Amino acid sequence: MSQKQVVEPHRGLPSRPPFSEGGGHEQGIALIIALFFTFIALGLVMSGSLVMEAANKRSELVFRLEGQVRQFGEAGLVETIDWFRRQPSQPVTSFTPKRDETASPPILDTDDPTLGLVREFEISKGVYGRYEVRRLVPLSSPPIPETQDVSAMRGALTNGMVWRIVCRSYVYRQKDPDTEFNVWPNQVLATDVIETEIRRMTLTPPAPAAVCASRGDAVTVAGKGRVMGGSSTGIAYPEDTGTPSIGDVTGSPPTAAVPGFNTSVQAVFGSGRELLKAMADDRVRTDAAFPYPVPTNALVFVETDVTFDSARPLKGTGILYIDGDLVISDGSNSFFNGLIYVDGDVTINPPALISGTLIATGKVTISGSGDVSEVVYDDGVLNALMVAVGQYRLSGSIFRSDLRHSQKFIELR
Repeated sequence: MSQKQVVEPHRGLPSRPPFSEGGGHEQGIALIIALFFTFIALGLVMSGSLVMEAANKRSELVFRLEGQVRQFGEAGLVETIDWFRRQPSQPVTSFTPKRDETASPPILDTDDPTLGLVREFEISKGVYGRYEVRRLVPLSSPPIPETQDVSAMRGALTNGMVWRIVCRSYVYRQKDPDTEFNVWPNQVLATDVIETEIRRMTLTPPAPAAVCASRGDAVTVAGKGRVMGGSSTGIAYPEDTGTPSIGDVTGSPPTAAVPGFNTSVQAVFGSGRELLKAMADDRVRTDAAFPYPVPTNALVFVETDVTFDSARPLKGTGILYIDGDLVISDGSNSFFNGLIYVDGDVTINPPALISGTLIATGKVTISGSGDVSEVVYDDGVLNALMVAVGQYRLSGSIFRSDLRHSQKFIELR
């Protein structure tokens, strides 16, 4: 028998891999799938970042546009108040801004007198801001005033004392300067409508006198205290309220009981207490917060007792409404020009000088020893205050108007 040959494998050859012949193919597919999903994830991240960046840019743009359009509206209100103050006849009873370039000097109240008070300004290249304070409500039939005298509705006794002002403002992109701002190809980017009320403040003391007191027997002028009325009354008070206890008081006459004497806030300022507070240039809630000196021609509404001394004397020119007691201490060296209304008691010690008029609802004590404390009637000071302070001023807040959402406003755009 022949022997079978046994062939042994070559010892130098590598052994067979432990996986099947198809294993490498499957791993390649898995790698491709992993790369595919990685690319998808990266794409989602990148697209999300782009969307977030676009949203942030849009939010910033909207914020800037809304801020700009609001600023234009407020600028329109400010210019309108200035227009009312400039008019030679006061109070103003007709809202009629004019434009006449041939006049000398030219009258340039507005860019479009047919609408009202209108202005346009370039914000950046091709982007403009515009505000309109209109005489009439757009598209109204019959015509309805938009800038409106509301004196009667607010209880004022004289026309022209209180006005409602509405300002429409726009930010738009100008493509064609010969086309209306809100007509294609021009594009309105942002709009707003705000409104407020302005009021002309009056200064009408109960009488032309240095001191106006709610009761005659509530006034004491002692020692070196002085009240000087000049060609007007020194001390005025209502009838049947007793007589003052006086020393050095002069005037024509020195004292007088006045029929119809009225120290109410409404009678003196032409408005109630809360409205006067709203119109004030400064509201003081604590004694320590009282301004030193009083800003020139300011209306300061004080909601507390206030005391002046050498460390903080009463100085300045303006109108003070004090809802509390007023005390001017010894040695303060106070000097004030204007009108002081005190809904409380008044104590004035030397040295002190008040020029204008003092109105008080409580006790008034003016005294001096060594130095002099004086109250001097000065109609020149009061007339100057009436011109400077008694002009039109905001009598309420500035707020967005309901007209912003009206159909007529949408049609106008």
